[in-house]
Amino acid sequence: MENTNQFYNLTESDMLNLWKQVMHLEIPRRDCTVEWDDGIDLDALLLTNIKQWYAHLLNTAPAHLLPIENLASQVPIDTRDGMVFATVPQQCVRPVEWKLSEWQRSVTTFLDPCSHEAMLQLNEWTRGGVCNPACIDYGFQMLMMSTTSVTPQLELARCVVRPADGSYQFHYNLLSTIPEWHQSLPNLL
Repeated sequence: MENTNQFYNLTESDMLNLWKQVMHLEIPRRDCTVEWDDGIDLDALLLTNIKQWYAHLLNTAPAHLLPIENLASQVPIDTRDGMVFATVPQQCVRPVEWKLSEWQRSVTTFLDPCSHEAMLQLNEWTRGGVCNPACIDYGFQMLMMSTTSVTPQLELARCVVRPADGSYQFHYNLLSTIPEWHQSLPNLL
């Protein structure tokens, strides 16, 4: 993972404790035990909110505040008519920077498949080349324009990733978004 300076790397239980602390839900210790079973399951409710909050962060927060990995070695590519089709690895949430080795610069803005710019890439005369490359993001697949090589090499595939171990990794600055998230849960549908 890149950008590890000033990052949290928390397990689910550590994250739950952190949320309780940030939201002032910790019960002060009184050296006694009290049990009841007619209330809500606060931990289950918070874990649901934590998962939604983290998924939202991975999709929308500035990339430099999230875990980023270069997945180029894990991306299978196929070339047809100067177009490079790359299958996006499962742990990739969103692309950050992609580059074929023959390109003069990397791509950091990814085109929506329905955009006018993406439609221009489908014509061999208007598509990007090694000087001005373009990538269309289909979610599960990236269409990279274009290549002159028969066997292009993917040099860079930096992506915001969901940690494989299920941990929560994010920059300290994102901690301040927890109270805001809880007060105004966005409509995720």
